[in-house]
Amino acid sequence: MEQPRVIGHVVAVSGFRLKVELSAEAKSSSRATPDGVQRAVAINSYLTFDLGAGTHAIGVLSDLEARESYDPTTDEELTLQLTKPRRVASVQLLGTVRQSGKGRWNFDTGITVLPTLDTPAEVANPDILGCVFGQPPQRNRPEGWTEGEFDFALEIGHQTGDENTAVKSSFNDLFSRPLAIVGNTGSGKSYTVASLLRSVIGNATAGAKVGADPHIFILDINGEYASAFLKKEDRVYARDPNEAYVNGKKWTIPVWLMNSEEICEWLSASEQTQQPVLKAWWAYLKAGSVPTQNAQDYLENALASIAEMRGDLAKMKKKEVGSCVDNIVSFATGGGITSTAAEIAALKSITQRHRTFNSFTTDKVDNPVDISVALTNLEKVVEQVLDTDDPAEASVTSGDTPIYFPRAALSGTSALAAAASSEDAPKIEQFLTTLRMRLRTRLADRRWGVFTNYDSLSVKSTLDWFRSLGFSAGDSKVTIIDLSMLAHEVLPYACATIGRVLLEAREKLAASKRYESPWVIVLEEAHNYARPARQDEDRGQALSRRAFERVAKEGRKFGLSLIVASQRPSEISPTIMSQCANFFSHRLQNPDDIDHFRRIIPRQAQRLLDQVTVLASGEAIVFGSAVHVPSRVKVRIPSQEPSSVTSAPFADWGKAKTFPVDDVLKAWGVPEVKAAELFNKTTAPEAEEKRTESVEKTVELDDDIPF
Repeated sequence: MEQPRVIGHVVAVSGFRLKVELSAEAKSSSRATPDGVQRAVAINSYLTFDLGAGTHAIGVLSDLEARESYDPTTDEELTLQLTKPRRVASVQLLGTVRQSGKGRWNFDTGITVLPTLDTPAEVANPDILGCVFGQPPQRNRPEGWTEGEFDFALEIGHQTGDENTAVKSSFNDLFSRPLAIVGNTGSGKSYTVASLLRSVIGNATAGAKVGADPHIFILDINGEYASAFLKKEDRVYARDPNEAYVNGKKWTIPVWLMNSEEICEWLSASEQTQQPVLKAWWAYLKAGSVPTQNAQDYLENALASIAEMRGDLAKMKKKEVGSCVDNIVSFATGGGITSTAAEIAALKSITQRHRTFNSFTTDKVDNPVDISVALTNLEKVVEQVLDTDDPAEASVTSGDTPIYFPRAALSGTSALAAAASSEDAPKIEQFLTTLRMRLRTRLADRRWGVFTNYDSLSVKSTLDWFRSLGFSAGDSKVTIIDLSMLAHEVLPYACATIGRVLLEAREKLAASKRYESPWVIVLEEAHNYARPARQDEDRGQALSRRAFERVAKEGRKFGLSLIVASQRPSEISPTIMSQCANFFSHRLQNPDDIDHFRRIIPRQAQRLLDQVTVLASGEAIVFGSAVHVPSRVKVRIPSQEPSSVTSAPFADWGKAKTFPVDDVLKAWGVPEVKAAELFNKTTAPEAEEKRTESVEKTVELDDDIPF
C-alpha cells in the first residue's frame, strides 16, 4: 500500500534524538502528499512517528548525512560486495500530538513513549503543524474569569520556507514576562519590536471596552520609532540638543522624581560625610521642612545655642556675635521656622552692626539687653513649635517621595548646613562646599537640562508628569520616549529614573489591583544602560542596571514587563537576561554573544541556534514559554515601519547631493555664525604664516624635552 507521507524508518533511538534512514525514493526536499506539496527531506522540516492510539511523536529534522554500506550479491559464486549510499537524518523530538477530532489535534511537550526501531517517519500533515504552531499555549487565566477568551493567539510570522504555516504565540505570556529580542545591526530587531507592538494595537485595543488603558513605553535612544507609531503629522518634529521628547512633544524627567539614592549618585556624594546631609536636605526640599525627628533635633540645638549665647553675652566680643547668631538661625530654619519670621528678623537686625566690626571701633557688644530680649523672643517661638509638634504625626513624606519643588529651590543650599548636627557642622563644612560646587556645576551644565526644565514645561506635580507620559483620555497607548538627543553620560540616569518610578508606581497599588492595566517597557539598545556589573562602572550605569534588574525580577508580580532589544546579549546584565521567558534571536556573528546565548536557552533549541549566523534580515529563531516548540520564523512586516533603513552607498553616492552639515550643526547647538566661519571661510595667508611659526616653535621646544 502506497504511503505518500513516509520518507524512512527509525534505525536508532538515543535519548530524545532519533536516527532515520531515508527510503530510496525520498530524495527531494519536498514531497507531494494528499494535502499538497510539503517540505520533507530538508533541515527544519517536521516529521511524525506513530505511537498508536491516535498519538504521534513530532520532531524536527536537524542533520542529514550519507554513509556507505555493503550490499552482498545474490550470486553465491561471486564474493565481491558493492557499496551503496545509506542516507540518514537526525531528528530532535519536540513532544507528542493527540487527535481530538477530525482535523483537530492537541500538542503536549511531554513524551512518555519513544518511537521504536523501524517506526515509519512521516511528513507532518498541515493539521498537525497548525496545532503545534497555530494554537499556542494559553497562559495567565485570571482568577474567576468568566467573560470569554482570556488569551489570544498572536501571529508573529510564518515558518521560514513555508508561508502556509503561521507561527503564533500566547499574547499573555509574550507581554507579561521579560522578552529578549537580539541580533546584529540590520538583522531586523526594530522591525520585530514594531511588528509585535503594532499587533498589540491591532488586537488588544480592537473592540476594547471604553476605559481600556494598555500602556507600552519605548525608551527610544536612536529616535527611530516615531514613524512606526505616531500619526503622520506628529512624526516629524524639531529635536534640540539635550532635550527629551514624548510622542513628539518636549518632555522632562524632573529632578524631584529622584529618590535619595539617585540624588546622591547624581551629585557623587561621599558616603560618610555628604550623603547623610544631602538626604536630609532632599527630604527638606520635598516636605517643605525636614522630617519631624530631625526637626526636633534642630530646634533643640537652637535652644541650646540660645541659652549658651545668652550666658556668654556679657563677656562676648563683637566678632563672636555674628557666628553665634548664624548658628541659631541655621538650626531654627532647619527645624521648620521660616527665615523671615519676625523673631529671627529682629535678632538679625539688632546684631547687624557687629558684623561690620573693625579695629577702630569698640570691642564691646552693643545693646546686650536688646540682644537678650531678641533671643528670649525667638526662644519662646522655638519652644512653642516643640510643644505643638507630635513625633507620632510625622509626615510620610521622605526624600524618596516624588513631590514637586521649584527649580529655584535647588540654588538655596543654606539648609545643607542645618542638616548636620551642631557638633559636626564645622567639621564637614569643607565637604559641603564641594557638594554645593557639584550641584552648581550640574545646574549650569545644559546637558542635564532634561532634569531641571520642568517649570518651563509646567510640570508641577507627579500627576502632571504621568499625564505627560500619555495617561490622559484619548492618548496613544504606545508612548515613544525619545532620548536620542541626550548625552551619553546623561542617558543612564534618565533611564534609571524612568524605570524605577514606573515600577514603584505599580508597587503602590493594592495587591488586588496590581495585575490590572499592565505596562510594558521596551529597552531599545539595552546594552547602553543595562550592562553587567563591573568594578569600575559609572554611577549612572549602576543605577540603571539595578533599576531594570528589579523590574526583570519583580515586575511580573506588579504587572510590569520588559522587552529587551540589543545587538550584544553578552553586554546585558545576566540577571535581566536570565529572567527572560521568551527570545527572538536574529542573526548573531560574535562568538561571545552566541556562546552567551547558548548557555541560557533550552536544550531543545540548541541545534536550531546553530543556524543563527545565517539568518536573513527579518528572520529569527523564536523559542520560550509563549510557543510550543522553537522554530525559525520570518517575522511579519509591521504596517508602519520604524526609521531603521540601511543605507545604499552605490545608489546614493551617485546623486548630486551633499551632506547637510547645517542641519547637523543646528541640531548640535552650534551657532550658525561659527558654523559659517568654520566651513565657508578660507584661512588668511597671515594667519597661516603665524600658525606655521607656532608649529615650528613647538617642534623646537619638543626637541629639548628628554622624553
